[in-house]
Amino acid sequence: SQSSGDGADGSNWRRSARDWKRIAAPRPQLEISGCVMDIGTSVITPSESAEDTLPSMFWGLDPIYGVFAKLYIKDILELKKSQPVPGVFFYKTHPITKVDILGTIVQKRERERFFSFGVDDGTGVISCLSWKKQRAMENVRLASSPFGLNVLEQLNRINQLENSNSQLELGDVVQVRGRLRDYRDQREINSTSVSKVVDPVFTAQIARMLELPYLYRNFYDKTFQIQMDSSDPNQQGEPTLSLQRKIKQFLTQNGVKNFYQQELEAIDSLVCIAEQNCVSLCLHHPSQTAQDPPSSACVSKQIHELFQQAVCALQEEGIIFQKVAAHTELYLVTDAEKELHKVTRKIVQDDSTRPKYVDKGCPFHHIVSCVRHSYSAGISEAAVQRVLDRLECDSEIVSTMDRHYTVS
Repeated sequence: SQSSGDGADGSNWRRSARDWKRIAAPRPQLEISGCVMDIGTSVITPSESAEDTLPSMFWGLDPIYGVFAKLYIKDILELKKSQPVPGVFFYKTHPITKVDILGTIVQKRERERFFSFGVDDGTGVISCLSWKKQRAMENVRLASSPFGLNVLEQLNRINQLENSNSQLELGDVVQVRGRLRDYRDQREINSTSVSKVVDPVFTAQIARMLELPYLYRNFYDKTFQIQMDSSDPNQQGEPTLSLQRKIKQFLTQNGVKNFYQQELEAIDSLVCIAEQNCVSLCLHHPSQTAQDPPSSACVSKQIHELFQQAVCALQEEGIIFQKVAAHTELYLVTDAEKELHKVTRKIVQDDSTRPKYVDKGCPFHHIVSCVRHSYSAGISEAAVQRVLDRLECDSEIVSTMDRHYTVS
């Protein structure tokens, strides 16, 4: 592994194989990134059902809970209903109470106290309710303004303007925000806000079409996991996070361009952090008693697992990547891999002049596909995104719109 020491002082951080064999021994899996939580003597572990995994007392920890979730109507209609708590629905593991939709009115009915209208976004139709606002302005008595302004007249004008804007017709494009509910076995939105969208060039619809895939990919489709009690950082993801930060700092300070995981496990400063966290984890393990100190085998196994999780987290962040996906293969540092930067910039430069990309620039997924074809099939999207961000920071390329790039 001598060839992997470019840019770093080999005498400072490279170790021979026998120095780290005791650390790199086979180690059992350490479940610290899953949804495991100590509550008195009970333990909550992941299961098939989101509600079984997350009691209602923890729903508020999900950042999606309580916000207006922008979902496709098809998915809203298919949300799983919470049995113990009415008014709460689940998209995968995320509790949903309020939604934000954009679509065309295809049905309309007026009742004495509310409007009922159907909204279609191309994936489905959902019923929405808009309650009429009762304002008896004639019964309001206001003091005259010293500036000669008739306040009552101005309020009446505002009321008339609001009423005219609330007149919805078939074919109108509207943005609806409100709470979800099931009424007579039918899913509907009890709207708190209905805004008519006057947009002859479909800017709002196009923006929503671009926004929704991003939200699904980065938030809704990701499994929500609760870490352990934050009052005890050693029993949650904090050990991995602290080691991850230390590895990132080490790679930057030493100018490391590539490395093997077992070489990191031979760095005294990194091992020291891992040992401290793993000893504490062993002490807090349910099977560990205060009279029996953790064995060296237990600590050693968990150190290896902790390093593996920290390295995987750095991969997900795009800090490092592999040309060949395997824990025993060489890891490359994204910021230091100049060849990757060169290939990525050339792809953007060449393809942004193609007729179909000349206006908006090259889309991100096209760039990823070309990089995988020209450089390495195993490179992750996060690594490519980090390279694009670095190139844009250096003013070599510019982003024209959401995840579209062209040369500066």
